[in-house]
Amino acid sequence: MLAAALLSATPTTDPGPLMVRIAEVEVDAAQLDAYKAILAREQEASVRLEPGVLMLHSVAIAEHPTQIRLLEVYASRAAYEAHIKAPHFLIYKTSTATMVTSLKLVETTPILLCAKAPAGPTAAFCPTK
Repeated sequence: MLAAALLSATPTTDPGPLMVRIAEVEVDAAQLDAYKAILAREQEASVRLEPGVLMLHSVAIAEHPTQIRLLEVYASRAAYEAHIKAPHFLIYKTSTATMVTSLKLVETTPILLCAKAPAGPTAAFCPTK
């Protein structure tokens, strides 16, 4: 689900105040299924409940399924700061503390963020200022 702030028919290379980060997570193999279930609940709640959480995507590296990558897009640094204080995020952090064996947060500079409308036309949608 993309927030309305990300939807526009005009591409841009200046996404404005967006905060985009990649989280590189390594999870204990014996706890992987439990981790993925907790992560899914946290992602869904964050996007549904927090206006400043524009997008959260999680994927596992195909040949190394315990290596998870999260693409996080926030409306601003303030939205991110609010996110890490949200009750559902704090539950995620405490619930997965013994499951996560490594965590690296990578700050990024967005170049271009595009997505198709979930059930709409085939045109690409990109953020505007």
